[in-house]
Amino acid sequence: MRKGNQMPLVSVETDESELHVEWVINAPVVRAWEALTTPSHIGEWLGTVVSGSISSGSSFAIDHGDGYLCESTVEKFEVLSALTYSWKFPDETGTDVAWSMTPHGDSTSLTLTHSGLTDLVSSYRDGWPVHLTFLEGSALGTPLPWSMFWQIHSTIVCLNAPD
Repeated sequence: MRKGNQMPLVSVETDESELHVEWVINAPVVRAWEALTTPSHIGEWLGTVVSGSISSGSSFAIDHGDGYLCESTVEKFEVLSALTYSWKFPDETGTDVAWSMTPHGDSTSLTLTHSGLTDLVSSYRDGWPVHLTFLEGSALGTPLPWSMFWQIHSTIVCLNAPD
C-alpha cells in the first residue's frame, strides 16, 4: 500500500454515466470510516449534515454551502466495509454513491463509485478527488481549510482538461 510520498489517488475511470475512483488513505480503516460517516467529520470534507444520520436505512441531508442541499437515503451500511446512498440535488437527476473500504494495516483502500451521472460525469470527475483530499485530511486528524477547496478544484480541472 501507500508508503512515503506515493500519491493517494490510485485511479479515476469514467464511462457515459459512472465515475470510479480508487484512493489510499494512510489511516486505519476505523478512522477512514469515521471520516466517511460521522457528521462532524463529514463537515470537514463534504458539507454540513443538517438532518438525519448516516446509518442503515436512514435519510440525511447535507448542505454544500449557501443552503444547496443534497438529499440522501442509505441503501447499504456495512460498518468498516461498505456504504451506499442515493444522491439528489434539487437541480440534478438522482444518482447513487457507493463506497467500499479495505484495510491494509495502517492504511485503507477506498473505492468510490458514483453511478447514474450521464452528462454530469466530468463535473463529478473533477469534484470527487477534491473532496477525497479533504476526506483524507479529516481521517488523518488534520482537516484542510475550506478556503483551499476551489484552488485545489481548479488544479484538478486543469489536470483533467483535454490537451
